[in-house]
Amino acid sequence: MKFDAFDKTELEQYAAEVKKKWGGTAAYQEYVQRERGGVTGDPAGLMAQFAELGKMKQLDPAAPEVLAAIRELQQFITDHFYTCTPEILAGLGEMYTADDRFRRNIDAAGGEGTAGFVGQAIQAYCKK
Repeated sequence: MKFDAFDKTELEQYAAEVKKKWGGTAAYQEYVQRERGGVTGDPAGLMAQFAELGKMKQLDPAAPEVLAAIRELQQFITDHFYTCTPEILAGLGEMYTADDRFRRNIDAAGGEGTAGFVGQAIQAYCKK
């Protein structure tokens, strides 16, 4: 899967916003440290996660197979970006639906409505 959802200008804008908002957090420092160590994340892999979740939209967001996919998403973020705690995951779920840019790109990966579905599934996962 090719990662074309975000253009370079958007990525630079996101990076500046992230640093401003979360630059003082442990998760951000972990991300920067990994980046310096040559682990730069896997945006294409992340979009592939959303594409797989998009295939599950007909299911209940709290269905066992959906929750398993959310657990995989959380682990993927931990493995490739920073430690994704339940609190961070819940915040990401909110951001995926509240920020039009994220919603648009996630929906591009998994089809219309994927971001909303993922947000609901994350909410269900974090309640368990």
